[in-house]
Amino acid sequence: MDWKKFRFEYRYENSGFRNTIVSIEASKEAAMSLILPPDWRETLNKLNRVRAIHGTTAIEGNPLSEAEVSQQIEAQEQSTDHHEATQLSKEQIQIRNAGAAQTWVQERFKPGSDPFTLTDILNMHKMITENADMTDNTPGQLRAFPVTVGSPSLGGVHRGAPHEELPGLMNEYIEFLRSRKMEAEHSAIRALLAHFFLVTIHPFGDGNGRASRLVEAGILFQGGYNVHGFYGLSNYFYRNDDEYKRLLQKCREEQPFDVTPFIAFGLQGFMEELKGINNFINTKLNRIVYRNMLVQARNKKISERRYLINDREYGLLDFLISETEPVDPFSEQPSKSLSVVELFESPYIRGAYKDVSTRTFFRELVRLEGFGFIKLRDTKPNGWIMELDFDAIGKY
Repeated sequence: MDWKKFRFEYRYENSGFRNTIVSIEASKEAAMSLILPPDWRETLNKLNRVRAIHGTTAIEGNPLSEAEVSQQIEAQEQSTDHHEATQLSKEQIQIRNAGAAQTWVQERFKPGSDPFTLTDILNMHKMITENADMTDNTPGQLRAFPVTVGSPSLGGVHRGAPHEELPGLMNEYIEFLRSRKMEAEHSAIRALLAHFFLVTIHPFGDGNGRASRLVEAGILFQGGYNVHGFYGLSNYFYRNDDEYKRLLQKCREEQPFDVTPFIAFGLQGFMEELKGINNFINTKLNRIVYRNMLVQARNKKISERRYLINDREYGLLDFLISETEPVDPFSEQPSKSLSVVELFESPYIRGAYKDVSTRTFFRELVRLEGFGFIKLRDTKPNGWIMELDFDAIGKY
C-alpha cells in the first residue's frame, strides 16, 4: 500500500451484513435477558477470558494450551509474591500480561465510559508487552524504526506506517474513532474497523495484533456486548488464523480500503461466538430442567404397581446428566455421545446393576429410549452409542 495516499477512509458492501447483524442482536438479547446464577456467570466469564487470552497470544506464536492459560490466570489472581515474575517464562508472562490487560479493559470501557484516548492505547500496549522479553519494542511507546510484517503465503508483506509519521497518525486515529461516521456504525462494525486500521498502521515494535484486538474488545464492551463476562473475537481469529491474516492483507490492496471481506469475516465470528454463549446457557438450563423432569417421571404412576421409571433407571439417567455434558462448553450439541459398552463398564453402572443381569441393563436402556429419555445409535462396526434426548422435557 502507498502510505502517501493513506486516509482513514473505507467502504464496504453491507447488503450481506444485515441478516448477520440481526442474528447478532437476537443472540445478544437472548443471552442478556437471562439472570444467571453467580456460579454460571463466574464460569462463563472465566471460560471467555481463557479462550480470548489463549487466542490472542496463540496467534502471535505463544505455545501454551488453554489449560495452561487457565493455570496462569488462576495463579496470577492468587499470587501475592511480587518477585514471582522473575521466575516465569516469556510465554507465561505474556499470558499474565494479557490477563491483566483484559481486567483493565473490563473496568475502563463499561457502557457510557469516556471515549478512547491515545493514552488508553499506549497503556494497553504497555500492559501486554511489559517484561515479556520482546526485541525491538518499548512497552507503551510508538516504534522509532520501519517495520514489515506478513508473508507471501498469507497474502503478501505489509509495510507499517513510516515511523516518523506515527505521532500524527495516531492522533488522527483517535479522531477517527470518535468521528460521527464511526459512531453511526453498528458496534461490531466499529470494533472491526478500529482493529483493521490500528493493525494496518502497526504503531508498535511488537504487540500490534494484541493491542488491536484489545481495542476491538473495548469497543464491544462500550457497546454493551460484555455478554455475562469478558468478550472478544480473539478465539475466533485464532481458530481461523490464516484466513484472518489473508483478509487483513486483502483489504489493504486498494485505497480507499474495501473492508467488506474483513467485516463479513468478523461479523460471522461475532455471531458464532454469541451463539456459543447461548449454547453454554442452554446446556446448563437443559440439564436443570431435565433433572427436575426425572423426578416427575419417577413419581408418575403408569399402573397400580409401576412407575414410569424405576429407581435404578432414575439413577442411570441422573448419572448420564453429568457424563454427557459436552467437552466443549460452547458446543451446539447439547449432549456428548457415550459408548454403551464403556458406559456399562463404568464403576457407577457396575455398582447400580450388580444384583441384576447384563440383559436387564440393556433392556432398561432400550426401554428408556422408547420413552424418549435417550437416543441410541448403532455405529457399526464400533457398536452402540447413546446420548440424552432433551426433547423428553416437553413430554413429561
